[in-house]
Amino acid sequence: MHALPLSALASLPAPYQLRAQRDDDDGFAAALYSSTRDDLRQTPAEPAVIEQLIAMQRRMQSHGYRQSYPHAAYLLLQHGDTPIGRLVLDRQGEVLHLVDIAILPAAQGRGAGSAVLRALQAQAGAQQCRIHLAVNKSNAAARALYQRLGFRLRGENEVQELLAWSA
Repeated sequence: MHALPLSALASLPAPYQLRAQRDDDDGFAAALYSSTRDDLRQTPAEPAVIEQLIAMQRRMQSHGYRQSYPHAAYLLLQHGDTPIGRLVLDRQGEVLHLVDIAILPAAQGRGAGSAVLRALQAQAGAQQCRIHLAVNKSNAAARALYQRLGFRLRGENEVQELLAWSA
């Protein structure tokens, strides 16, 4: 197990920066997760029930990540001083797992995701490790971004494509 120091991603171009997620970021993290769950908003149910379902799904995701990746780094992506996204990274041997990346819809398509991924690629290249991630098949924009940045299919299931990148 190798730790991934936050300084490893110092190559992010201004105005982007990463910092460790703190307890006082929980409200942002909840809003960010909620912004990614339009699929659940299509459920034929009362809005309050849907919001409860989203909150429950967020708790389950968080628990699952902490169980599967107990040493993961939880990072907040900022544009200047404004939080716009989150990353969950876990290094296991020669593989850097991008467990999760989420960017607020209003901040998507403006280069933040590309900047983060290029910084990860630079770090992985410098440490001679691969990057693995999973992307939902329904997320065409993210899939296209990963393909443009050289990620290749290493497997798939009914819901996700499993991608890999190496220098």
